[in-house]
Amino acid sequence: MKGLFFFATILTVFLDQYTFSQSDAPCGAPAISVGTNCTVTNGTTAGASYSNNAANGGTPSCASPGAPDVWYSFVAPPGGTVNISATAGSITDGGMALYQGACGSLTQVSCDDDSGPGAMPALTSSGLIPGNTYYLRFWRYFSGTGTFSLCITVPGTNTTCTVQQPICSGSPISFTANSGGSPASTVNPGNNYNCLSTSPNPSWYYLEIANGGNLVVDITAGQDVDFAIWGPFASVAAGTAACNTYGMPLDCSYSTSATEQVNVNGVTTGQVYVLLVTNYANVVQTINVTNGGGTATTNCAIVPLPVGYSNWQAYLANDKVRMNWTTESEVNSDFFAVQRSMDGIIWETTGFVDAAGNSSTSKSYAFTDEKPLEGLSYYRLKQVDLDGNANFTTIVPVEYNIVSPLDAYPNPTTGMVLVKEKEHAIKSVQLIDLTGRKWELPFMTGSTGVSVDVSPHSKGTYTLQSVDELGNVRSTLLILE
Repeated sequence: MKGLFFFATILTVFLDQYTFSQSDAPCGAPAISVGTNCTVTNGTTAGASYSNNAANGGTPSCASPGAPDVWYSFVAPPGGTVNISATAGSITDGGMALYQGACGSLTQVSCDDDSGPGAMPALTSSGLIPGNTYYLRFWRYFSGTGTFSLCITVPGTNTTCTVQQPICSGSPISFTANSGGSPASTVNPGNNYNCLSTSPNPSWYYLEIANGGNLVVDITAGQDVDFAIWGPFASVAAGTAACNTYGMPLDCSYSTSATEQVNVNGVTTGQVYVLLVTNYANVVQTINVTNGGGTATTNCAIVPLPVGYSNWQAYLANDKVRMNWTTESEVNSDFFAVQRSMDGIIWETTGFVDAAGNSSTSKSYAFTDEKPLEGLSYYRLKQVDLDGNANFTTIVPVEYNIVSPLDAYPNPTTGMVLVKEKEHAIKSVQLIDLTGRKWELPFMTGSTGVSVDVSPHSKGTYTLQSVDELGNVRSTLLILE
């Protein structure tokens, strides 16, 4: 709780210094980004007036309107469904209404008071016309001014077990949970949900085991979430085909907690497991899935790069984390924000790289984190468009060990690598890929270490690990070109 208090304090200071952008009327209202991940828009009603007239849609139908209100706009995404959520600042009880039509001749679509976190509003609206502009109105319940935050997201497609998304516990993921959706037991009634008395707002995923052992996965959110996991299945296709016939889950939880942990013992390489996460809180919130520290690892190669990328990697070289990425197409692309995290949940931006804008040819980019965090950390790219919309790459783990890293060169390499060891004789050398697969490497001993040939292996990022005669383990990331 002390950590949460510290974070809240920092956030409050940040908001106090933030320059807010909104409009006192729908005409000229700033646009809010709409995406699969939440891009927060901060706002305030301070200095606003009450824009209650027929041209603005008249009096909202909920939440005791009458206080100063502010306006935003957004463009309806493909599919025509959005989740809109307000988060408390100094305003802890607010109202929100959605409007359609031309600016100056608006009609209310929907209105909400308390469906969001606490007493804040939230809306899920479907049937919107893709490409059309819609208007959003926010006010403090009854009267008064203050600050708040808004988020508009597109609901996920993986609301049925016939359409699952791949995840890997070794590279943390964050997704915006669905709200106001049909329960899993209604969409897929043939499954045994066991401990899940209800299964609202489902998101379905599959994991593939890279190295056997005990699988532990942590699930965290702001409010109540639950889960169930089934398996093993021989393949992804087999797991998907079994949808609507899943038997007793291997593990499940229906607690009131916002933090859950999945535990499955004795998993083996190649097995596939199906994970259901349900958003019991029924609010638009971010849910994080990450490795819980078990001995088993999952295959991160199954998680695809975002559309438009043909390459994205982060690796340690000479005590620095170097990043390279390639896009094959860009549309209205403004810049890339390079982000890192200690836990895969809280992210900081370490730098920016200008994007190409509009391009239909291959573009290569690079960035170096000169002062990486000690230990295991995570990197991702946030690509921001000219209209403010943002997309994220997959997450890449990088380990930086300040104390006695393995000395190997050349790095990157195309074949032979010299592993230096002056104090104790090296007894074994292994090559480990990002999914955890290992290869024992033959080596030739020299005066300052050993030479190993990695040329038979595919291009990519690996961990090169040595064990000396005393059992000391040293490692470094190795790039094979």
